[in-house]
Amino acid sequence: MEKANIFVSELSSSRHCFSKYHFCRGNNNKRKTRIGIILKGSGTYIYLNKKLNVTEGDVVFIPENIYCYSEWNGDPEIEVVYVSCFIHYDSFAYEPQIILCDESVKSDLIRISELLELGYIDGLEAYSLFYNILRQIFPQMIRSDLVLDKTLQTAMEYITSNWNNNFSVSDLAKKCCVSESTLYHLFQKELGQTPIRFINSIRINIAMEYLENTNYSISTISRMVCFNSENHFRKTFSDVVGTTPLKFRKNRNTVAKG
Repeated sequence: MEKANIFVSELSSSRHCFSKYHFCRGNNNKRKTRIGIILKGSGTYIYLNKKLNVTEGDVVFIPENIYCYSEWNGDPEIEVVYVSCFIHYDSFAYEPQIILCDESVKSDLIRISELLELGYIDGLEAYSLFYNILRQIFPQMIRSDLVLDKTLQTAMEYITSNWNNNFSVSDLAKKCCVSESTLYHLFQKELGQTPIRFINSIRINIAMEYLENTNYSISTISRMVCFNSENHFRKTFSDVVGTTPLKFRKNRNTVAKG
């Protein structure tokens, strides 16, 4: 690797555990670079019309400058540990990718997540371990010459932050300072779907969480996720998930009881 200035700030960790299926909208508030280890289950990170499939045992690198969301499946469980931070480097960039590494890196990631919960002295050891991980993985990581479309990034982040507000594609285009046709073209070119499809996928996956974790009626949930009619919600839910809201809830209840 050529000479470059690299430093890390705001190191943190998180552990995510789910059953069977989970949709993650992505972290749109002070998004950090994440290095994660998939302990259970498998998933797909989706970004800019690209996909990265990961499975149990993989270590994944998700850079802070690329917005992506993910879908997860477990049989029956999903468990992922992330070590997150802002990584400041001068002259190169990366796309999401699986990192080929030995078991020591995986053990150090778990150790870092434990140390960060203990206090600032142990946190210093966590930083030391993390810099050592970067020293090992950066030389073999694949660089990216991807040019990010800032308009698309703005649109996606607005949607994920405001899914519970009523807004039209026209409103979204105005927020991005482009025409509706330009916005449609960007979504189709980079994500392979329309803005409406992207908005609905976010809202439907929020609805799935309500169906699984609350006793709200389907009518109530349809309003909570900003659908104007229950029929429209049911049809969109079936298009996205492949089953009706009622069947989805019954299946989840059956799994929970089992």
